[in-house]
Amino acid sequence: MASTLTHTRLKPGLFLLEPDVEHLNHGSYGAVPLPVLEARRRAEERLERSPERFYREEILPALDRVRGDVAAFLATDPAGLVLVRNVTEAVQVVLGSLELRAGSEIVFTDHAYGWVKAAIARACREHGVTARCVPLPEKPQEPGTLTEAVTAAVNDRTALVVLDQITSASALRLPVEEVCTVLGRQVPVLVDAAHAPGLIESPVPDGAAFWTGNLHKWAFAPRTAAALVVAPGFRERTRPLVESAGGADGFPRSFTYLGTLDPTPYLALPAALAFPAEHLGLTFSELRRRNTALLQAGLEDLGFPAEAELPLASVPLALEGADEAAWDFSDRLRREGVEAAVTTAGGELHLRLSVQAYNGPEDFRVLKEALTRLL
Repeated sequence: MASTLTHTRLKPGLFLLEPDVEHLNHGSYGAVPLPVLEARRRAEERLERSPERFYREEILPALDRVRGDVAAFLATDPAGLVLVRNVTEAVQVVLGSLELRAGSEIVFTDHAYGWVKAAIARACREHGVTARCVPLPEKPQEPGTLTEAVTAAVNDRTALVVLDQITSASALRLPVEEVCTVLGRQVPVLVDAAHAPGLIESPVPDGAAFWTGNLHKWAFAPRTAAALVVAPGFRERTRPLVESAGGADGFPRSFTYLGTLDPTPYLALPAALAFPAEHLGLTFSELRRRNTALLQAGLEDLGFPAEAELPLASVPLALEGADEAAWDFSDRLRREGVEAAVTTAGGELHLRLSVQAYNGPEDFRVLKEALTRLL
C-alpha cells in the first residue's frame, strides 16, 4: 500500500480542474485536457472561417475520418460505427429502431443506469411493452452466473436484453461477452458500455447487436461524444432520432449531418485518443493500470477492503438512504473539498471513487479527513 501511494499526479497542469478541490469523480463527467480543448477550439475556428464550405463540403469526409479513428481505437468495424452525443441518446436510438409490439418484453438488470431504465419505461408506455428487471446475482462476475440469470428471464416475447459492461452506481465489470455468446443469436443484446472506452481494450463483444460507450469519460473527449456500434443484421433498421441531410445515404451516413449541430466534440476526438501517449507518455492500458493501483492503495488507506479491478470502485458507507440522501452527502463532501459520487444500492449509501491522471495520494488523505468529520 505505501509503495503505491508514492504515485504523484501526472502533469495536473494539463487540466482546468479547480486546484482547491480533490476531484475523485472522473467517472461521472470526465475532465477534458487542455490540448483537447485546444483541438476543439481549432475546429471551431475552422468552421467559422466558412460555415458554408464547412457544412456543405467538409463535414462529411471529416467525420468519416474520425469514425475510422474511433473504430480503430475500439477495434471494431467502422462500417458499423456511428457517432452520437452520449449513451443516453444511443439507447433511445436503439429502442426507436426496434419493432416493438404490445406484449414484447425488454430484459435488464437492477443495476442498469437510471436514465436507461427511464428510456425502457417510456418504450413500455408507448408500445405496450413489458419491462423485466433481473436482480443481479450475488457474484455476477463468476462464469455462468450472470448468463444463467439473464437466460432465465428470456422467452419468445423478448425483444431486447440490456446489459451494463461496467455498472454505473456499483462499478462492477460484468461478463457481457459470455452473455452475448450464449444469447446473441437468440435475442438482440444492447451493451451499455458508458465507462468502457479507455478502460477496456477491444470492448465490443461478438454477438452484441448494439454496443454504445461514452468517449467523454475515460477517453478524454470533449463533452459530449459517444460511439454506437451496430451489428450487420441491424444496420438497415437503425436510424437517428432526427431525420436530416444524411438520411438518404442510409446507415452510417444518416447519423453524420443532423442539421447544424456543433460537430467540434467529434472533430477533437483524434486529439483525445492521442492524449495519453503524446502528453503523458503512457498507453491507455498503462494509464489504466497506474490509476487502478492508486485507487487500490487509496481504498486500503481509507480502510475499505474492496479490491479495485478498474480505476473506479464503489464501497458501502454503512449509512441508510435513497437518492436524496446520496445527493446531500455528495454536497457535504464537496463543502469539505472533495468531489466524489455518492450512490444508492439496496437502500444503503455507497461512495463511488474514480481516479485519473490528475489524481495523487494527497486526494485520498483529504478524503479520509473529510469522511472522519462527516461519519
